[in-house]
Amino acid sequence: MERQNSITLEGITNFLEAGALLRHRNQWILIEGPFTAAESPNSVEISVFCPDFYDLTKPSLWSGKAVHKLSSEDLRQICEAYLSKEASIVEPLAKTSWAEPRKEDFAEALRVIQTRIQKNEIQKAVPAVFARAAQSVAAHDRAVMILQLLQAPPTLYVYGFWQQGEGLLGATPEVLFDYSQGILQTMALAGTCPKSESTERESLLKDPKEMLEHQLVVEDISKLLGQWGKVEAQGPHILELPILYHLKTDIQVHCQTRPDFVALAKSLHPTPALGVAPRSQGYLWMQSLPGQEGRRYFGGPFAFMNAEEALCLVAIRNLQWSKDSAMIGSGCGVVAASELEREWRELYQKRLSVKKVLGLEV
Repeated sequence: MERQNSITLEGITNFLEAGALLRHRNQWILIEGPFTAAESPNSVEISVFCPDFYDLTKPSLWSGKAVHKLSSEDLRQICEAYLSKEASIVEPLAKTSWAEPRKEDFAEALRVIQTRIQKNEIQKAVPAVFARAAQSVAAHDRAVMILQLLQAPPTLYVYGFWQQGEGLLGATPEVLFDYSQGILQTMALAGTCPKSESTERESLLKDPKEMLEHQLVVEDISKLLGQWGKVEAQGPHILELPILYHLKTDIQVHCQTRPDFVALAKSLHPTPALGVAPRSQGYLWMQSLPGQEGRRYFGGPFAFMNAEEALCLVAIRNLQWSKDSAMIGSGCGVVAASELEREWRELYQKRLSVKKVLGLEV
């Protein structure tokens, strides 16, 4: 695989047809397709790991033909050069109409989960809902959205992967794990307050419902990572995003041995921030909740990795598409004290944040 610090117009065209994208440490990493399935991370190449949320057995580790590392300005210039030469032949995605998720479907999911909580089967679960559009995402759309993502705040990790007419692109605040030079870092990110409601609600740090939801995630991750070494946690504190506040605890482990990155991602996924607490109760049963069709990558692990280092994100706050449709998902943690109207508003605000960061909010 070629490694370059620049990219040609032909290269960006290939990348926008089949590509992977990550903003990390003030640098943009672009992997140009086409992609081939890989069995394990290579010592030289960067592989992309992007499995289905519910099915981790499908081929999900991919290698491209070239890696490019660009500054924000270089990426802006090459995207603008592409757009000046490539006219869109379909209506821009920003003008498409979205069918919002059905509130009655979410109400049923809430009822199912809270019934299980009342029976002491679980303490928490995270249902997801999806806004859908009957339009796919063309290469031209991807270039326009990448230009928008150049403005995303540094608290968000910009990421994406697409090939053969389907993919995802977004900006997530959540890291599943980050491993480099023997140090494994992760976070518990659970507990949300839309900024529009912050003056009417107690601080997240004083909200019993949100703090319980957060603590379940901290305890789960800390227990799971204990096998690698002493777990150190700092938090919770409040993470500020453009239209949301989250509770966040930073977690770190000095590892005695280097983990197998794919195995580690599969063992961590999903934490109770996206799945179920306790995790021993499984999460596959959530597939039967209403409105889950086509979930695919939403909430799953998304990683760039080689033999020595890996950054694995949680694939939320994204736009996902297939050959004939697109969708934006949002999830919320449901505990015994969860209320329908409050959770429904939170779900909307999360989808709105995706549209804003991608330039899809008209």
